[in-house]
Amino acid sequence: MNNKVSIVKCGTYSEVEKAVREAVSLLGGIEKFIKKGSKVVIKPNLVSKKKSEDAVTTNPDFLHAVIVMAEEAGAQVTIAESPGGPYNTAALKGIYSVCGIDEAIKGTNAKLNFDTGFTEVHFPEGKTVKNIPIINPILEADVIISLPKLKTHAMTSYTGAVKNLFGTIPGTYKAELHFRLNERKSFCSMLVDLHECVKPTLSIMDAVWGMEGNGPTAGQSRHIGLVMASENAHALDMAACHIIDYSPEEVDTVREAAQRGLTAKDIHGLEILGEKIEPLVIRDFIKPESHFNLLKLISLPASLNARLTNALASRPKINYDICVACGECSRCCPPKAIDMSGGKPVINEKKCIKCFCCQELCPKKAVSIKRPFLNRFMLKFLK
Repeated sequence: MNNKVSIVKCGTYSEVEKAVREAVSLLGGIEKFIKKGSKVVIKPNLVSKKKSEDAVTTNPDFLHAVIVMAEEAGAQVTIAESPGGPYNTAALKGIYSVCGIDEAIKGTNAKLNFDTGFTEVHFPEGKTVKNIPIINPILEADVIISLPKLKTHAMTSYTGAVKNLFGTIPGTYKAELHFRLNERKSFCSMLVDLHECVKPTLSIMDAVWGMEGNGPTAGQSRHIGLVMASENAHALDMAACHIIDYSPEEVDTVREAAQRGLTAKDIHGLEILGEKIEPLVIRDFIKPESHFNLLKLISLPASLNARLTNALASRPKINYDICVACGECSRCCPPKAIDMSGGKPVINEKKCIKCFCCQELCPKKAVSIKRPFLNRFMLKFLK
């Protein structure tokens, strides 16, 4: 098991090329991962149409630095992503343009993927899913380099290297998985299965600017000032979570990976290269409003857990002062719990599975996270 994680300070994106090279050099250099003539697919985080300054997607300067480094090693580079929403040529063109990816490939020979085909992969080793649809460019690659962004996440608490691979599943199938695996634990177990199926060669994390609060798209940008890398995405996520003051038990993808023996049990089992990790920890990093697990504070019979969890769970709420009635929340809702028949979105709370896709993909940040009164009361007096 490789638990090496490199950490390099990087204050601004004008310094990112040097930092990326140093982070990869600490792991053995790019030549360790890429042979001349290799088909390399770089998978950034392009969850939605957001400009680079929003700190939602992988920064284009960060991506450019990795492309240049890969091409110097003799790679044929393709940029591939299946963003939130539909997976078609028009959607990809929009994502590449708004997120600055068109600019990121300038001066390089890298190509943008427009092949919207996919293949269902049988993965018998999967714990939660054994058949996974994967976009074709990922399956055709000799080397996969994942470029996650360090962010919080309303459903999974944190999104990083493992969660970034959800973008290797074609658009509509993401909604199907959200609907089928509507509990956080099972959904995160699926993400670990997905990672083990795809097995990226290298993960390099954009943690120069990240996101705190109600991420992955509706939070606040936060300067972290780091570039991190690892051959083991699970180890990378454990280190990143430690830096933003999450324990492994608080993030189900990390907890699940540790339980399966895919990474160390805790931060002390990682081999940190470059910067020392403890001075980098951010104690006041803002967590999502949906994060706090109240059931950890009380002991109940198992039969009552599901009912109480639902009663206490945070849920999405539409801010109609901001909402422009574009209908994106309704289109992306896995259980079809958002009705647009009256001209504005209305959430059917009985059908809502609290996946927060509406909050994640709303272009206007018009979906907030609402805690029930009892949830807020317990948080105030019991935390």
